[in-house]
Amino acid sequence: MRKSWIFLLLMFFGTCFSQSVKDLYGKWTGTDDKNNKGSFTFFPDGFTYVEYSGMVIDGRDYTIPDGPNQGKKGYVQYDVDFSAKPYRFKLIASYNNQEGQLEEVQFLKGLIEFTNEKEFLFFIDFDNEDPKILDPLSRNTIIMHKESN
Repeated sequence: MRKSWIFLLLMFFGTCFSQSVKDLYGKWTGTDDKNNKGSFTFFPDGFTYVEYSGMVIDGRDYTIPDGPNQGKKGYVQYDVDFSAKPYRFKLIASYNNQEGQLEEVQFLKGLIEFTNEKEFLFFIDFDNEDPKILDPLSRNTIIMHKESN
């Protein structure tokens, strides 16, 4: 029932607010369906800082922990397409490969729908289904709250 109300409020308030990338700046926290807490901090220069279940990714200074690029410095940036609702979101990792050339890899994507200035629904597309509609009842949808400065 609670999620049904969230969906109705989302539909109503979604038409009342107009967002831009500036509305995303700052630290946002939420809890997933397994009670794991996490946060995203979005910076104006496109970098992000992510904390989730003990994992920390500083997008400006990230050391790749494993795999063929273990130990290399990497970067994590975000991109949000605000041209249509729900907004398309992606995280992009970049690093210099063995030949010293910059490689980019999209490693997380999803949808964002603001409910108000201090809250948005964040659908994480773990299954790479590329949905067009954000399902507020999905186990992959997290309510994110903006932290005060």
